[in-house]
Amino acid sequence: MKHFLKPLLLLCLLAFNTAAFAISLDKAKAQGLVGEQLDGYLGLVVQNSEALKLIEDVNGKRKALYQKLAEKNGVSLEVVAKLAAEKAAEKTQSGHFIQNMEGEWVKKP
Repeated sequence: MKHFLKPLLLLCLLAFNTAAFAISLDKAKAQGLVGEQLDGYLGLVVQNSEALKLIEDVNGKRKALYQKLAEKNGVSLEVVAKLAAEKAAEKTQSGHFIQNMEGEWVKKP
């Protein structure tokens, strides 16, 4: 599991590489449009076409990275995504959305 830390940090950097979009990930999170889901991917909190495009791009990159990590470490994609979800929730700023255990959107205290 220790081998996941560096790649997960890379994932965080990858997730923020969204300069081509009209809205950045930071801005989308700050506006409450997107949040971190329990499955390790971004989710749409409020209907917004720009945010949806951003989510599709970020989630595609995350999935590719998760797959590489899974293959490298001999674990399933789901195991990597779950670990990434935990790290993302920990790193989410106060006031930004995360999913609770019931899958509901809540603002992180």
